[in-house]
Amino acid sequence: MAGRPQKEFHEYLAPPNRDKHVSHEEYLSSPATAVLKYSVEAKSAADLCIRRFKNDGENYSPDALDSLQHIVTAMLPAIMGHFETYQRYLFAGVFELSPYLRNFNDKEFFQKLGKQSSFAIDPVRLAAYRGQGPSSIGVLLSDALPGWHAPGKVNSYFTCFGLNFFSDENCSRLSTLWQLRHSIVHTGGTLTLADSQKVSSLSAIGESQIAFENHFIYEVSRKLHKIVKESTNSLEAGFRSQMVANVNDAALRKIERLFEVGSSHSAWLR
Repeated sequence: MAGRPQKEFHEYLAPPNRDKHVSHEEYLSSPATAVLKYSVEAKSAADLCIRRFKNDGENYSPDALDSLQHIVTAMLPAIMGHFETYQRYLFAGVFELSPYLRNFNDKEFFQKLGKQSSFAIDPVRLAAYRGQGPSSIGVLLSDALPGWHAPGKVNSYFTCFGLNFFSDENCSRLSTLWQLRHSIVHTGGTLTLADSQKVSSLSAIGESQIAFENHFIYEVSRKLHKIVKESTNSLEAGFRSQMVANVNDAALRKIERLFEVGSSHSAWLR
């Protein structure tokens, strides 16, 4: 067939822009900084579309507005996917560093974790981590746990370390984002009546198709900065208060890096 070459799905994968994309290694090292980096890049991409799409100075053409709404809506699941990675890798990092917590007991930890969620390590999934070294054990554990889209459940996992994570206010805001993400991904972009009743902020707008104002992603990124900073700082404060004495310098650097919260939009972290 003449025209554009046709390829299989996997053949369309292209090298990422290394300066803009967030790597697996960045999440392993500093989950908070990694997720904020992605949120800023998503915001910048949306901003570029907002500036460049056809408009008369006040209003967008119908096609431009339709395209913007598609793009902005599609960005939320991607951002929340990165937020899930932030949560899981932060949990994994705390587990890896748990030998530096006073009175941490492996048996008691897993007993508490088992009460929060039934989980098992899939042997095939276990085999996939061959050759990656002991640093992957925490990731394997977090990967086996369900419920990362439920802020209350995520809190319960960190409670097993004796640590506090999300505040009630942040749980509420995240629940709204997770429900919107669910409706975009699983119900064709419609907030069903049943789903709307699960989150108080959405209860009055059930049976509606999801579309956002142009600057929604800007606001998601801005608010995520506050949520990530508060939650990560809360976790760090609890961790440091329970640390054993005389932690070696190498471990201290890992701890500092794990709880680092950095962003190119530093004003949003004040």
